[in-house]
Amino acid sequence: MKSFIKNENTKIGNAGRVIFSVAISEIVGLAINGVLIYDALMAVYMSITTAIFYMIFSEGLPVLMNIFTKNLFSSEQVIAGGVLITIILSSFSTFSIFNMTIGGIISILIVMLLGWRRGAGIGASSGISIAIVLTLMGYGTVATIATYGFCGLLAGLFSRFGKLGAILGFILGNIVLAFYTNGSTEVIVSLKEIIIASIALFFTPKKVEVIIDDLFDYNIALPEGKDGYIEESTMLKLGATCEVVQDMAENVCVKNDDDEVVSDAMGSFIKTLNENTCKRCGNYEKCWVKNYHKMYETTFNAISNLQTKGEIETSDLNDTCCENRTLLSEGLNFSYEIYKVNQEWQQKINENKKHISRQLKEISNALNKVKNEMKETVIVAQKDDAKYSLEIGISKKKKNDSIISGDSTTIIKLKDGKVLVGLSDGMGSGELAARNSKKVMLTLEKFLNTGFDKETAVKLLNSYLLVGKEEDNFATLDVAIFNPLTCEVDFLKVSACPTLVKENGKLKKIESMSLPIGIVDDIDVDLKTEKLSKGDFFIMTTDGIADISAKMPEERGIEYLAKEIKSEEPQRLSDIILQEMLDATYGIAKDDMTVLVVKVV
Repeated sequence: MKSFIKNENTKIGNAGRVIFSVAISEIVGLAINGVLIYDALMAVYMSITTAIFYMIFSEGLPVLMNIFTKNLFSSEQVIAGGVLITIILSSFSTFSIFNMTIGGIISILIVMLLGWRRGAGIGASSGISIAIVLTLMGYGTVATIATYGFCGLLAGLFSRFGKLGAILGFILGNIVLAFYTNGSTEVIVSLKEIIIASIALFFTPKKVEVIIDDLFDYNIALPEGKDGYIEESTMLKLGATCEVVQDMAENVCVKNDDDEVVSDAMGSFIKTLNENTCKRCGNYEKCWVKNYHKMYETTFNAISNLQTKGEIETSDLNDTCCENRTLLSEGLNFSYEIYKVNQEWQQKINENKKHISRQLKEISNALNKVKNEMKETVIVAQKDDAKYSLEIGISKKKKNDSIISGDSTTIIKLKDGKVLVGLSDGMGSGELAARNSKKVMLTLEKFLNTGFDKETAVKLLNSYLLVGKEEDNFATLDVAIFNPLTCEVDFLKVSACPTLVKENGKLKKIESMSLPIGIVDDIDVDLKTEKLSKGDFFIMTTDGIADISAKMPEERGIEYLAKEIKSEEPQRLSDIILQEMLDATYGIAKDDMTVLVVKVV
């Protein structure tokens, strides 16, 4: 057909040739065997389906052929590669050993592997995708689709307990779906196949796990365009910059919550009255402790009179329980003057915030417009395979009687291939502390991905928190940025607890003496770089751990544990440290407690 149809040599053009080629062969078959409506419809179906599979093969084969290199594929290519793998698996479904199909074992293994490495969402979608293709190929039913999807979901949900959790989640999903589908213990997915796949999961090579992570971490859906090329980092940094500027615009934007504004103004007024007037009076406790409801009512009424008359006189305070009305009237008038000055300044600040927010939004829109106009295909410069990696153990305990921990941890791969391990302790405990610490970590990630160097990123983050500050929202910052090629670790600390580094069997301490981030304009950033080797590890903690350790005997503190514990498993070591600190306080967590142990492998 290519010799007859002279169109462009593109994938769409070739798909058109495939349709004509298959259609001609089907027409010849119909001419020989006779024409039925069903046969004619099948001929049309076969022509279109073959062209579709040509598109899948042309998009998916590059993914499979370059799966061991860190290329940036479009979302269509990744999906096509997944469909190709499933089609390959279906061809093994005809081979069986002891009533177990090879295709079934491999399908279960892939679902459990993706659920374990990528969580519930990827686990469920991979299970549904594989089951749909197997069903269309004649190796499954609608119940198979539901079962694989549900099993993948539970495998992802239980993945926090490691490989064993993913396996138990898959088995549980299979049993539950079997009961609700046919009301019996006859499972839909063979337990024998699940057992073999589970054993294979435990022996999965580390290289396979790295490939899966790289596919999902590096791939971004990008539009196809002209033949020009730009570097991947340009697109990624431009996109990250748009997000950062937009976040800054939202952060400085004035909130239009009238109730909250009134509440803050009243609180400021009463605080001024108390600090400058009422606490100088000997009847303070009688008024503000025993009769505080009456004093609040008096203050509210006085503010109404002040807004109407501009000044309070002693005769206007007949409804008060205060015995020194002259002093109270003077205090109210003074507090109102302070209140008016504060309101004027607050109004000016809000106007400036609105201007800044509007300008930042315009900048973000302009950058986003430039990004959207870039139609070039993005290519990735291939990088050397990482020589080193990390094993990480995290142990946490929230403060007693607290709903949520104010400590936040993050482990992410930055756009330049480095790994960021972070720990932030929001001031206090509970929801506000958790929100502040998470904001610190997420915003720092965006700044680093935008291309700012480490110290600049932290100083920008500090300014970002100060500009939008309406309440105390400061937090500590404890970050380790690991280079998997050189095994160098940059320790970035702002008011964080000491980090213990065990290098070649020797223990050293990295400390920070600065104030928390988000308090003062000029912030000190403690930055130190360490060259580590395989087997070395470091320990990061929040003050809920460090404060207890400082009060313990030397032979029981964190430094002693780091020296003497022989376990090479980071999770085991972090669990021991947390338990030792809890034992020292008789099991009562007086503050949020977090231990993070990182080992180079």
